[in-house]
Amino acid sequence: MQYIINDKSIVFFHGGKPVKVEKSAPEYSRIIACFDLPESEQADAIARLIDKKVGEFEQDGFTINPDTVTYEGERLPTALANKVRSIAQEGLPVKLFRKFWDSLQNNPSANSVRQLYDFLAYKELPITEDGCFLAYKGVNRDGWSCHGNTNTKVLQGKVNDQGRIKNEVGETIEVLRRDVDDDRNHSCSFGLHVGSLNYAESFANGRVLIVKVDPKDVVSVPQDCACQKCRVSKYEIIDSYDTEIKHAVCDADGNPILNEDDEQANDVLEAVEYYVNHLRDTTDWDIVPLMKIQNAITTDETVSYIRILDALTELGFSWYHSDDDDNYYVDLY
Repeated sequence: MQYIINDKSIVFFHGGKPVKVEKSAPEYSRIIACFDLPESEQADAIARLIDKKVGEFEQDGFTINPDTVTYEGERLPTALANKVRSIAQEGLPVKLFRKFWDSLQNNPSANSVRQLYDFLAYKELPITEDGCFLAYKGVNRDGWSCHGNTNTKVLQGKVNDQGRIKNEVGETIEVLRRDVDDDRNHSCSFGLHVGSLNYAESFANGRVLIVKVDPKDVVSVPQDCACQKCRVSKYEIIDSYDTEIKHAVCDADGNPILNEDDEQANDVLEAVEYYVNHLRDTTDWDIVPLMKIQNAITTDETVSYIRILDALTELGFSWYHSDDDDNYYVDLY
């Protein structure tokens, strides 16, 4: 299979047309991993992955194509279809979506369910393997909520005489569902608020937390702020915000779930970085043959030169191909 690769993407000529896969694309590491296969198997393996990107396929009861996704014959709304498509593109089983779908069916309000689609459509907020989704919450530096309502009945959580609620990692906060405004036309109103990262950062007074919400506890999605905030009756605080979670699905604790190829890519990256730094510390070489690095980190399984070059590019090292001996060389500095 013909391809062109650089530091930003790889382009294949598939079915007579160019298909570009950005380095940031979720399927990129799985495509690069195909080069570790015997040469006779590489083209078919890559073609199967590209077909999943641009064609139609079935997996775990889902029929997925670039335009629609159906589950057991039911067409999913666009936001949920994108979620399923993202999970598949990351090389994870789309059955991870089933618990979220089941939890969604437990929400007592059809309006709440429809509004949740608008909220989840914003930057495709991650879902969790236990059927929930992750969002962000801005609070004061000391953990107290930025606003309070003494008329709200707090079922779980510490509340002060101003109606503010204490938010700490590991705590579950819950209020009576009828004490959450279900009218999406009311922008600022009563109830627990969570949102996208952009919303939480703009609303925070010192801290941003990562929270987990069961879709059955969603009450309304106000139409202001481009549907970036959500009123809920309950959430669990799982971590303080450090970096935005961009994976389609996480485990129950909010940690990204990686497919086997992504995990292996991380292992290769760490091994290349360790060995290159070892050479810099123990030799006075400026240039090293790529094959030396490849041989050093290859153990039970072959690591292709494409995978090594990809890791070196990510680490910021430059390399070049020599026409004299048809080999690659790495600049250690």
